[in-house]
Amino acid sequence: MTDKKTEFGEGILQGLEEALAWKRGEIALETVNIDPMPPERIKEIRKRYSKSTKDFERRFGIPAATMNNWEQGRRKPDPAGRLLLKVIEESPAAVEKALHAA
Repeated sequence: MTDKKTEFGEGILQGLEEALAWKRGEIALETVNIDPMPPERIKEIRKRYSKSTKDFERRFGIPAATMNNWEQGRRKPDPAGRLLLKVIEESPAAVEKALHAA
């Protein structure tokens, strides 16, 4: 091993020190509340723009199996999936345009 410090290593140490300070109650860390996007809302978004998960897949590119898992609560959408669903909810034409432009 080497004693040479790197920017990456310094960043890890700083993060660990911050986590320990938080654990000891010495500092407060910024928190972000993430909309959990419950299965009912996912199903509502899908039904608003298509009759079936297959139709939704053709229209917006999210696989039907993925939509089924999200709608039935077997899996939760990751942050990118939640963001895509929110964009579809607000501006479905923008998603369709981007999908078909590729």
